[in-house]
Amino acid sequence: MKKSGKFLTGIVAVIALVAAGSARAEVVVPEDFGMQPMYGTVVSDGTLFSNQSVSSVSAHTPPDQTTGKGGGNWVCKNFDDPNCQTQSWMDGTIILSPCSKTTEPVCIDSLSIGRDGEKLSPATLAFEAVSQKIPASPASGVPAGGSASLWKSSGVPNAFGSNDYLVVVAMTYSKNKGTEKATLNGFTANVLPAQVRTGDTYYAAESFTETSSTGMPQAGVGWRGARGMINHSECEMTTDGYCFIREDFSANTKVSINLHLNNSLTGWLFGRLKTPTISVSKISDSINQLTVEALPTVVPNLVGAVLKSDLSKNPKIDNYLKGKGYPGEIENYNRIVGSSGFDGSLGSGMNNLERFRVFEEVLKVYSGNDSRFQKFTRWTFGSTQYDASGAGSACFSDKTKLVGIVTTNSPFYESGPPKFKDDSLNYVVAGPHFDVDGKTLFSGVYDLNMRSEAARCLYGFSSAPLKAVVSVTSADGSTQDVQTEALSEKDGWLHLGAYNFHFSQPTIRIKLSQEKTVAPTPAATPTSTPNAPAATTPAPKANAPAAPAIPNKAKTIIITCVKGKTTKKVVGTNPTCPAGYKKK
Repeated sequence: MKKSGKFLTGIVAVIALVAAGSARAEVVVPEDFGMQPMYGTVVSDGTLFSNQSVSSVSAHTPPDQTTGKGGGNWVCKNFDDPNCQTQSWMDGTIILSPCSKTTEPVCIDSLSIGRDGEKLSPATLAFEAVSQKIPASPASGVPAGGSASLWKSSGVPNAFGSNDYLVVVAMTYSKNKGTEKATLNGFTANVLPAQVRTGDTYYAAESFTETSSTGMPQAGVGWRGARGMINHSECEMTTDGYCFIREDFSANTKVSINLHLNNSLTGWLFGRLKTPTISVSKISDSINQLTVEALPTVVPNLVGAVLKSDLSKNPKIDNYLKGKGYPGEIENYNRIVGSSGFDGSLGSGMNNLERFRVFEEVLKVYSGNDSRFQKFTRWTFGSTQYDASGAGSACFSDKTKLVGIVTTNSPFYESGPPKFKDDSLNYVVAGPHFDVDGKTLFSGVYDLNMRSEAARCLYGFSSAPLKAVVSVTSADGSTQDVQTEALSEKDGWLHLGAYNFHFSQPTIRIKLSQEKTVAPTPAATPTSTPNAPAATTPAPKANAPAAPAIPNKAKTIIITCVKGKTTKKVVGTNPTCPAGYKKK
């Protein structure tokens, strides 16, 4: 099977780049690609590349589908701005402030950092950054938007050697024309180890509306005028007076965050974490406290691009570009092909299989010198909208509570729950076969945490202990041998992790089962036998207490089962191999 340069079938979500007039847009491609006449995509989990470092609201009306004229994008003061209510829809990002700095019920309560296996220590809030803020929109039901915050750990330095950690928690809203209330679509929470620099040339990004080359009003978030002439590309984020440079987590760092969030944020979470634990508790009728504790994980950034002069040699990419947008829209084919720099799109690897398939042949792990796109450990999670019906069971469709969290280091992944098919939980992930050096196999990490009641609902199980069969099926149909953590169940949550698998179009399959409970056989009633000899064992004394029964502590065991070239891991208190398999 040919593997070099190939990636897995998977899901990728992409956010279109918008370059507006003279404004300095956020840097969304590596510097060594930015000025090349190429068209492509950058697949990155960089938290701030999607303009989610600044609270902002904008309104949109699409151009005429036939003529390509009209329409545009405008900056709004907030979701109640009367000047934006006549547009087709509005959307925006609201950054959460620390609870100590706001009266809003949704906020960042606390951050704790420590070493794996040790008690975590509370971090101290240093400050909330000075940047653009958005007033609350009471009519639309949207809270005020704050800024990123800097926290200092208690003796747990990052890889740079500082105790600084940047926290960005962003909620996204949308509102259609004619509707009173905005819709809360989801949120993301990010903790980034940081190096902090100060200086009077650092400025916060701001919203603006300019006229594009096609004459359309074009909203954006960035820097204009003299500010735009200063290049601080080393900064992951800048605010007034500060530059925050992304650093790495030091080894064995564990992070825990407490958030106060709307209880309408339900269903499933996704993230870039390893061995997470979560808990949810009620604060009020509308607000929950969500606590997530986990190790970070490593996710590579990918770049896939071709020279514009070679588009005809890459028909999938060429046809994709020709089919984009309305006539005259900013991504018009002729305009893009005629421009001298890089054009394309940026986004995380979530929920866009079409984009992945288009660039599959040219996607590679980024290996350049732009430090912002080099491989970093990541600690991020969030919620998103997904089609619950696709999960195949009403057990995952409960909108009244948080059901589970899926985390992986795979560049491409599905944001919703695993699909219940053929009596198994199936989850498709995708990533490079090789790491950045082109030789080392890229190892996958997958963790599934879900409410025990959801798992038992799927299979109709009782409260008795569960066991699991975990397999990772490659593109050729073979099953990989993976490292599997023991299935664990605690405080109403079920956890199972699969690690060290490699990428050849893998699908992770988890099949839960439960041993049947056998009722104990009642003791036989003794009968009187004539002339029976006297018992040699002395009778117990009257009223002597019965010896206490010693409970058997269930021990989780992992066994490896083989059938030809296929290998499966079975986890449980008394695991047995599936039919046709032999214990290895």
